[in-house]
Amino acid sequence: MWQEFKDFILRGNVLDLAVAVVIGAAFGKIVEALVENIIMPTIALIFGDTDFASDWVYMGITYGVFIQAIIDFLIIAAAIFVFIKVVNKLTKNRFVEEEAEDEQLVLLREIRDSLVKDNKPNN
Repeated sequence: MWQEFKDFILRGNVLDLAVAVVIGAAFGKIVEALVENIIMPTIALIFGDTDFASDWVYMGITYGVFIQAIIDFLIIAAAIFVFIKVVNKLTKNRFVEEEAEDEQLVLLREIRDSLVKDNKPNN
C-alpha cells in the first residue's frame, strides 16, 4: 500500500497539480495586494469610499461583503486571463519549434537507418 501511495504521489500530474496550487496561492496574494493597494484606492478617489462591507447593509444583511467578493473575483479572473494570454503568446512558438525538431529528428533517423541498411554488404 505504501508503494502504491508513493507511486501516486510521484506521478507527473499530481506533482503538476501541487505546483499549480502553490503558484495559484502565490498569484492570489499578488492580485490581492494589487486590489487592496492600487485598484481600490483608485476607485476610492473616483467614488469616494470603497468599504462596501459596512456601508451596504440592509435589514442586517451585509450585501457589501457579497459585492466586494464579486469585485475581487472579477479582478482576479481578469488578471489570470491576461497572465495566461501573455504566457501563451510567449510560449506559442517554442512548442511549435520543438514539435518541428522532433519531426526532423525522426526523418533524419530514418535517412540514417536507410543509409546504414544500403551500405551493409549482403551475406
